[in-house]
Amino acid sequence: MTTETWPTADERLVRHYRRLLLAYSGRYRRRHGTEMITTLLEMAEPGRTRPSADEAWHLIVSGLRQRFRLPSGRPFAWVAAVLVTVVLGVFGAAAGSWLGERTFAELPGRAGALELLHAAVADPMPGAGFTFRTSMPGRADGLNFSVSPRDRRDGTPSWTIEEARTGLSAAGWTITEFTVHPRKASISCVPDEEFGGETCTFDSRDASLTAERDGLVLNGTAADFLASESGDSWIGGVHGTLTAERNAAYLPLTVAGGLLGALTGWLLAAALAYRIRSLSPGRGRLAAAFTGAAVAISAPPVWAVIVNAVMLRAHLTYTGRVYVLHSALRPGSHLDGVAPWFIPGCLLAAAATAAIAVAILVLGTDRKGSPGAPLLPI
Repeated sequence: MTTETWPTADERLVRHYRRLLLAYSGRYRRRHGTEMITTLLEMAEPGRTRPSADEAWHLIVSGLRQRFRLPSGRPFAWVAAVLVTVVLGVFGAAAGSWLGERTFAELPGRAGALELLHAAVADPMPGAGFTFRTSMPGRADGLNFSVSPRDRRDGTPSWTIEEARTGLSAAGWTITEFTVHPRKASISCVPDEEFGGETCTFDSRDASLTAERDGLVLNGTAADFLASESGDSWIGGVHGTLTAERNAAYLPLTVAGGLLGALTGWLLAAALAYRIRSLSPGRGRLAAAFTGAAVAISAPPVWAVIVNAVMLRAHLTYTGRVYVLHSALRPGSHLDGVAPWFIPGCLLAAAATAAIAVAILVLGTDRKGSPGAPLLPI
């Protein structure tokens, strides 16, 4: 369209229409944008400087509806769109889960963990405490720990499990479980004829212990301290796992990630379906084949995340190591019978295959032999 045939109108009105047409896809704007603006300008009353509210709403809603629309008469496009939506929805939920875990309380290092645990064992045995970070399939990381009290044979009472409860409460921990398993304390020692000395067997009270503080959860066992007269053997202290608690932000971020991923998947599938239709038959089939391969290869990671979602749902009130969706994509997924690197390997292969499909679509030429450039820029 030339400047002679362009309707006379305020440039501000033209700019408003162009912004509203951004609701439509770029492909649609290139093909129909100039015609739409021309029609809108011809219908506008003289002197108008901006669209009416009804007009703006209609353009926005129609544009969004057009973005979601799939090519007619192509059932495979619908199948592909549903599959891509599911795949990206699941991966979006995993991404939201990863963001949600970033809001958890940070696990302390070895020195920080032992400092926290000294509330339970105020006078620890030198060199007898340890912590190490561990991972479990499908769950957030935790710190395994063990802290034992100093040998008290100087006339002071031996360390008991009640000291762990009292010390943790005084340090600001909330005790949510302290279940004592009563036993009669006993030490049985017999001479060791092979190595000399004696071999002792200990039996003491213990208690299941759960405590929470500042977003951290301590799960473990406390046991009374006992020692033989020779001091060669001992038992007692606090042993267990320190984990981060799932906070209120985790589930909303996970759900939001899933919804955003599904929305992106449908819009991407719709855009690619129109792009494939504009390519030559050979290149279009090649792009469709790589797209199908990417969806097929992503099936194991998608299934792993879904299984982890079921586990998460069943353990929402669990106070131990919490299930997080994205952990299913790490090496060592809890799916039985698969190699540790199978799930992340499939994820990388699916991403690479999808990238090839997108490259074919973006770098391809249409049936007229020209690059996918705007037909009617607006």
